[in-house]
Amino acid sequence: MSQSNVTFRDQLITVEKTDPTYRERYEKEMAAMIAQELSTTKKLQTVGFLIISVCLAGLFGSLAVFAPEGLPWFGRVGFAAGAVFSSAFVVLYAGILKKGSLNLKKDNLASAWLGWGVVVIMGTIALVFSPRLSDPIVGVHWLVGAVFFLVAGGVALLWAHIQRSELNTREKLLEIECHLAELTEKIADKHG
Repeated sequence: MSQSNVTFRDQLITVEKTDPTYRERYEKEMAAMIAQELSTTKKLQTVGFLIISVCLAGLFGSLAVFAPEGLPWFGRVGFAAGAVFSSAFVVLYAGILKKGSLNLKKDNLASAWLGWGVVVIMGTIALVFSPRLSDPIVGVHWLVGAVFFLVAGGVALLWAHIQRSELNTREKLLEIECHLAELTEKIADKHG
């Protein structure tokens, strides 16, 4: 679809007069569909993820700064990247707990992208620097681990996108349903 068609469609939607009660109903149902209140189990799970992320951020950060003797510089880079991504997970999970709800449109996808990002960076570090290791078996071990985590991260990212697409579809169907209900009422009023 061209940009002019999208703009024209958006202009038509903006100009269209809608009944405020249907618009309000639509917005309430969308908010209920997108924002999932955290159950006790979900809160405990999120708190657990937050604790793990804080511990990993501290561990990776301290290993990046106070690296063990003999650790190559690219090991420090890997630990620093782990600390940065763990800190990003801390911010994400703390925000979810602060809101008390999970935004199904944003939070799941953000978590999946963060996971994918750390896996890609660590996989790239393993791929680029594994030949420089003195023991080639350790390099092969790194690469096999990287492939495993790349596949797992890719599956998680695909799953998050599938969930987001399903939510977008449900959103559009709800919008159509509200428009049909409004049109039905207008037709009934004209003929009644």
